Amino acid sequence: MTGPTPPRPPRTRREHLRRLLLAGGIALATLASAQSTQPAPEAATNPALGPAFATRNAAYVPVLLEEIPGWDEENLSELQANFNTNCKAMQRRSAWAPLCSRLARLPRDDAALRQFLQEEFYAYQMLTSTRSATGKLTGYFEPLIAGALRREGAYRYPVYGIPSDMYMVDARTVAGQPTRWLKAADGVLAGAEAGDPGAREYRIELAGAVPNPRDKRYRVRIEDGAVKPYYTRQQIDANGIDAPVLAWVADPYKLYSMQIQGSGKIQLKDGGLIRLAYAEQNGQPFMPNATRGDTDAMLLAIKARGLDAPLEVEVPGGTRGMKQPGSNAAVDAEVARIVAALQGGRTAPPVTAAATTSGRPSAPRPKHAAARPRPAAGVAGVPRVNSADVEAMIQLLLHAPVANETYVAPIEADTGATADARPKQPAGAPMPASAGGGSGSARLDFSEYAGSAGKPAGQAVGSGTSVPATGIPDPSYVFFRRIPDGPEGPIGALGVPLSAGRSIAVDPRATPLGAPVFIEGTQPGSDAPMRRLVFAQDTGGAIRGSVRGDFFWGFGDKAGKMALATNQPVRMWLLLPKAVAGSAAASGIKTRGHAALRDCAVPDDELCVEE
Repeated sequence: MTGPTPPRPPRTRREHLRRLLLAGGIALATLASAQSTQPAPEAATNPALGPAFATRNAAYVPVLLEEIPGWDEENLSELQANFNTNCKAMQRRSAWAPLCSRLARLPRDDAALRQFLQEEFYAYQMLTSTRSATGKLTGYFEPLIAGALRREGAYRYPVYGIPSDMYMVDARTVAGQPTRWLKAADGVLAGAEAGDPGAREYRIELAGAVPNPRDKRYRVRIEDGAVKPYYTRQQIDANGIDAPVLAWVADPYKLYSMQIQGSGKIQLKDGGLIRLAYAEQNGQPFMPNATRGDTDAMLLAIKARGLDAPLEVEVPGGTRGMKQPGSNAAVDAEVARIVAALQGGRTAPPVTAAATTSGRPSAPRPKHAAARPRPAAGVAGVPRVNSADVEAMIQLLLHAPVANETYVAPIEADTGATADARPKQPAGAPMPASAGGGSGSARLDFSEYAGSAGKPAGQAVGSGTSVPATGIPDPSYVFFRRIPDGPEGPIGALGVPLSAGRSIAVDPRATPLGAPVFIEGTQPGSDAPMRRLVFAQDTGGAIRGSVRGDFFWGFGDKAGKMALATNQPVRMWLLLPKAVAGSAAASGIKTRGHAALRDCAVPDDELCVEE
């Protein structure tokens, strides 16, 4: 910051009353919209406040920026580069173009950016569909797994690109129709008229399928003249698919971890590195029949599986200081606590003589029939597991060994991997001061979680093939694309590189992609506040609802431990350009048939398609 921030004047009784009335007005407006054709709420009389509005998934209560806890302590100049990166995607939208143009001319100065946000944005406290201000914050990271360019030895699990036989079809094109004339082109089935060149009539067999919540499209295949949902994970593993193979890996559970987190790096036997970003998904929902507790427990186990570094040497693109134990003893203890709770209160099994070279225990795979639902040892923050299948899957993720993974990649003399030259903190010592945090609390240093560019790799060879059954019950499956490696983060759903500590994944229906979001939670492994301005730049199949965020920590094991330890309550404030907020509020309560609320807070033909 450029100077001390003047103290905020105490909030008056009138201001408290105004906020209560606004929150009450949102609830009443939502109730009315479900029963009649009431108009949208009126705009607030204070010109610094935006108009209140609601959607099917959330409510948005206008607040002043200075009313947000920790707003005055955030050093905005530190995120100006992140804001400019965000504008690379958002400047294509008419409401954002003049804002991004103005932002590009601003000096890198806290006061200038603070004034810019005051003048151009409205702030809203986000509420859930049940009108709660408290939601959930989890974390994710970019993992590193071992792989090869050809199918050999243990490396028999393909990493697929987008299948050539998968199509997207707009839900509105086929809704309620037993048959439909369609034309296939460039991976899309578009509506057509009878007799159009290249078109034909298909049977529509999509009963039980759900369109993608962001673009309202089904992911489908064509079989015997019918449009059907694309293959499930189990069908893909059993039969293989017609898709490019980007690499081959030995550990299907680490591959699953990479799929759920949407990006990752693959360290090859020759020292080369492949970096992958999310490309598409098979259209199947993540764990559709699991309870919320089962889903949360599975996500913790999935991230835990991605933690163990597959190599015992520094690798190209590796996190600085990757071989060293984390300096944050509190986070290490929190990770151990979570893993022990997922194991049902047991300690990790001892390493046997049959353990792999990477030090993984050679534990037998648990049988589904023998699995029993086991409470999470009564440990706070770790959900109870109710499903025997989910419990068995958690144990597979935590204990299943990788067969015959015996290689060690050579150390490259010119990798450019950078050792962490800073002095190590004693165990339990406060974190060094850096970006974010809050007044009077330790600030988080996100430079620990950055990667560096690795040695370029060649192209993988081989085609899709059946693989041994993994026992993963999740029908969803993620397809990747190769991207250049470098110190910047992977590409998120917004189409720009993610930034460790400044990017979150959201449900785009409730939190518009590209929007700044202020979060208030606690730092992993402590009660210290974590108050930060971040950007909604990614999505995830398991991230659903409002006041829900998945915090991107960066690359490698250190980032992975922080991600696993991030599992806490959060409050969120959404910042919307004033023109966008006005448009959202004007149609925030819509009448269609039964006076249904709108699905997207900010409808967008690319980022959130309205039904």
